[in-house]
Amino acid sequence: MLLTISAERSPALDEPADLGYLLHKHPARVQAFEVYGGTAHVFYPEVSKFRCTVAMMLEIDPVALVRGRSGSSDGFALGQYVNDRPYVASSLLSVAMGKVFRSALNGHCAGREELVDTALNLRITMPVVPGGPDLVRRLFAPIGWDVVADPIALDSTRPEWGDAPLSSLTLHGSMRLTDALNHLYVLLPVLDDAKHYWVGDDEVDKLIRAGSGWLATHPERDLVTHRYLAHQRGLKDAATQRLTELDDRPVEEALVDEEAVVARPLVRMRHDAVLEVVQELRPSSIADLGCGPGALLGSLLELQGVSRVIGTEVSDSS
Repeated sequence: MLLTISAERSPALDEPADLGYLLHKHPARVQAFEVYGGTAHVFYPEVSKFRCTVAMMLEIDPVALVRGRSGSSDGFALGQYVNDRPYVASSLLSVAMGKVFRSALNGHCAGREELVDTALNLRITMPVVPGGPDLVRRLFAPIGWDVVADPIALDSTRPEWGDAPLSSLTLHGSMRLTDALNHLYVLLPVLDDAKHYWVGDDEVDKLIRAGSGWLATHPERDLVTHRYLAHQRGLKDAATQRLTELDDRPVEEALVDEEAVVARPLVRMRHDAVLEVVQELRPSSIADLGCGPGALLGSLLELQGVSRVIGTEVSDSS
C-alpha cells in the first residue's frame, strides 16, 4: 500500500524540502522500518524548489501478519493469506505511520519548532482506500480537505459488475502537517472498519489524543468513534463522554448526536454483543450451539486467550 504527502512552496514554506525536518526523515535517504506485519519504506520521489514529496510504501508479509493467530474470518481456508491487505490503505498503514512518523504526529520538530505550527499547502494521495467516495467525503471534507474520491471498478474488463467498495483518494488542503497526519491516523481505521489488532481501553486515549481539536465537532463523530473502537459499546460510550466535554456546541445539540444510531445489520449487532460478553469472560474454550453456517466462529477464534471453538448445527436431514 502507498501513501504520498506533498508540500508545495508558499510564503509560509520557502523551502519545500523542510518537509524532511518535520518528518525527521532526510530527503536524500531511502529508509526501511520494521513494522507490524511487514516493512515500511520511506523515500522522496520529488524534491525541488517548488515541491517536496515523501512516500511511504508499506510492504506487507501475509505470513508474518497471521503468525501466532488461529482460525480465519475471511470465509475460506486461505483467506488469511489471500486478501487485499497488501494493497488497500488500512489500519496497518495507520500503525506504521504511528511508528515511522511518531515525532511529526506528536507535533515535535527539534531545532525547527516554528515549522510545527506552520500551515502548509499539502497534497495527500492514496491509490486505494476502503469505502465508497461518499463515505470518504463525509469523513474528510468537514475537517478542511478538498476531497477527490473516485470509485474503483470491481473489474475493468467487466463493467457490468459495478464498483468495488474502494476508492482512490486525493486530499488538498492548507493545514499543519501534524493535523494532517492525525486525520489519517484516525480515519484510515474508520474506513477500514476491521482493525487487525486487539482493541482495548488504551485505544480511547489514542482516539482522544489524535482527535484533539477536530473530532469533538465532527458531524460524523459517532460513526468515527464506533468504527475506530471496533464497535465496542463500552469503549465508544467512554470516548463519547470525553468528546462531549470537549465539544463547544450547545448541550442540546450534543445530546442529539449522542442518540444518533449507526445503522448496522441486526446479525452484526448480535455478533458484536456476543463478542463483547466473551471478551469480558475471557474463556479458553467456546461452544456455539446452533452456529448456522459458522459466521461467528472465526471472530471467536481471533479473541485473545481463545484456543478452541466448537460449532454445532442441526443437520437438514435429521
